[in-house]
Amino acid sequence: MISNGLILGLALTLLGAGAAAAESDCGGAPLAAGTEVHGPVLHVIDGQTLCVARGSDPSQWVAVRLEDAPASASWGALMSVAFAKDVTCAAQSVSGAGVCRIEGRSVGAQLDPAAVRAGVAWRQPTERVPHLAAPTRVAAAY
Repeated sequence: MISNGLILGLALTLLGAGAAAAESDCGGAPLAAGTEVHGPVLHVIDGQTLCVARGSDPSQWVAVRLEDAPASASWGALMSVAFAKDVTCAAQSVSGAGVCRIEGRSVGAQLDPAAVRAGVAWRQPTERVPHLAAPTRVAAAY
C-alpha cells in the first residue's frame, strides 16, 4: 500500500517539474508584423504575455505580448480571461507584440477589475500552497 506521504511527495515533485518546464514554453519564432496566428492559449507568461499554440509541441507555441493590456495586469487575471480559450492574435510590431481577440473581443480590454478578482484563484506554478507544504514525519503508534 502506498502511503499518503509518498503520494504527496510525488505530486509536489511533479508540480516542481511542471514549473521548470513552464519556463521553457513558447519556443516558436515571434510573429512578424502584420501576421496573424489562431489557436488555444496553453501558457500565460505574465500579465501581458501569453502563448498561442500552433501545434502540440511547445516549440511550436508563439509568445504574444498584448499591446492593449494594462501595465498593472496580473498573471492570474490573464489566466482567468484567456487560458484554454481560442484566440486570434494580430502582430502589430516587429517584436511580435499585438492584439489578441476572443470571440471578437480584445483580451486586453477584458483585463478589468472582474478579471483581477477572478485571477486571485490562480496560483503561479512557482508559488507554494501553504497546506501542501512538505510532509513531516509522524511516528506511527503501533
